[in-house]
Amino acid sequence: MRSLRLKHLPVALLLAMLPTTNVRAQSTSDPINLGKALDFRSDPMGNIYVVSGAEIQKFSPAGTPGVRYSRKDLGTPTSIDVSNPLRILVFYAEFALIKITDNNLVDQSEIDLRSLGYLQPRAAAIAPDQGIWIFDEIIGALIKIDTRLQSASISVDLIQLLGYRPQIREIATSRDWVIARDDSLIHVFDLFGTKSMSIPIYSRPVLCQLIEGTLLFSQGEELIRTDLRTRTDQRSALPCPSESERTEWINNRCRYMYRGNLYMAR
Repeated sequence: MRSLRLKHLPVALLLAMLPTTNVRAQSTSDPINLGKALDFRSDPMGNIYVVSGAEIQKFSPAGTPGVRYSRKDLGTPTSIDVSNPLRILVFYAEFALIKITDNNLVDQSEIDLRSLGYLQPRAAAIAPDQGIWIFDEIIGALIKIDTRLQSASISVDLIQLLGYRPQIREIATSRDWVIARDDSLIHVFDLFGTKSMSIPIYSRPVLCQLIEGTLLFSQGEELIRTDLRTRTDQRSALPCPSESERTEWINNRCRYMYRGNLYMAR
């Protein structure tokens, strides 16, 4: 791909009005150079949190660099969850450790998952009620740790439920739903851990995001928007390059990372 600037759809439409044609947009906003960025996440206000090695840096929605967070003794975070910008989750799978920070990336608390009996956690996300969802590979379960961070309030045996041992790559939550993605399926649960459905995927989605009761995910050049209550799909052309490392839908626009640059399609 010679230029990324010419390879987008116009996306300044409401989510429910996503275009169904495969028309490419003519421009994007100026890219934010993220250097050796490995990952990024956007909070509900549009702030950007960029992972570069052991460091996390916060950027404003316009791309102005701000505060930094680094724990070189722990290495690169496995994932971060900024869905609650006042309670940010930083997960280190190798150490089975979760750090909770405030919106200035100042440490607030630490959760040692091994001390709770979870020896090989592989994915983690924060719940709207301040609890923590994790997937432990040894137990083979999707677990919700309560707000006291001392016990499991919900435990879903995925091996028994699915009939095989999944390798969960990421977890995301919204007010009413929890999703857990492995390499071939997106598993959907309600907030009580009751399984609702599994959605097949045939390639790693560059976009996999919960927005209230809607699941957005990409498959190749296609964007699929699934209403989790009605189980109905809307399909359209993906409004960002399928070659991007990661894509998010934020403020009715498509934000994506490609080769160390962050772009926002107009």
